[in-house]
Amino acid sequence: MATPSPLVCHADAATYRVAGVVAHDQVADSTWRIRLDCPPIAARATPGQFAMLRLADRNDPLLARPFAVYDVASDADGPRYADFIYLVHGRFTQALTRVRPGDALAVWGPLGNGFRLPTVEHLVLVAGGIGQTALLTLARERLGQAQDGGPSPDRPLARRVTLCWGARHAGMFACVDDFRRAGCEVHLATLDGSMGSKGTVVDLLDGTAGIDAATARIACCGPEPMMEAVSHWSAARGIACDVSLETPMACGIGICFTCVAKVSDGEGGWDYRRTCIEGPVFDAKQIVW
Repeated sequence: MATPSPLVCHADAATYRVAGVVAHDQVADSTWRIRLDCPPIAARATPGQFAMLRLADRNDPLLARPFAVYDVASDADGPRYADFIYLVHGRFTQALTRVRPGDALAVWGPLGNGFRLPTVEHLVLVAGGIGQTALLTLARERLGQAQDGGPSPDRPLARRVTLCWGARHAGMFACVDDFRRAGCEVHLATLDGSMGSKGTVVDLLDGTAGIDAATARIACCGPEPMMEAVSHWSAARGIACDVSLETPMACGIGICFTCVAKVSDGEGGWDYRRTCIEGPVFDAKQIVW
């Protein structure tokens, strides 16, 4: 297994700018995809990082919100566009749905410490709800694709990438074909049985062949109870697991301490860690659920 990279405070080098909206479409039930013209984030974001978005020239809602960098696209000059997918569930996201191409958003990033890039034969991506947004760029990187879908620099790649994605019903799955086009093996589960297997994403893991400690590593993002269940599932099988926490944030740069999570200190105790700075990605075994 590759040695994890040292912790970096990406807030120190984050870029702030007002970025134009290029496209904005509803892609599933209460789920939208927005594309921003933002070359600094498109060129520098690594798998699992996020950006803070705010409605430009407005103070209501006042605070920015964190969004995982879902995908990037290029023009003739290189990486230029950053894509974000979000679920409408509050005042900010309700207001965001009214933004149109040609409008602008304030954005700063990329922020946070993302996924480690291990040498592993089988990468298993586990998503719950809107958690897939943190995982597509990781899949592309591990399958040898650069941010714009082109060749990646030489590094050991995964032989197999599997996406296990669970949702309440079929209408919640957004842009599944992005993962298939990237080369992922896709397995879906719904609680009501309207698409894929009926049951939870943990049930889906139980039914997916070839996930074992000798060859696999899990990268997980979604609701906290789901991530806790996946953490216990992987620990019981000796499979390494990284989780991307979705703790609410106010500043995104480590100042306000509203996004803290309990993390083991390795000596039987625990301490708070900021998910915007030390995370959002942690080794699942470190989290005090």
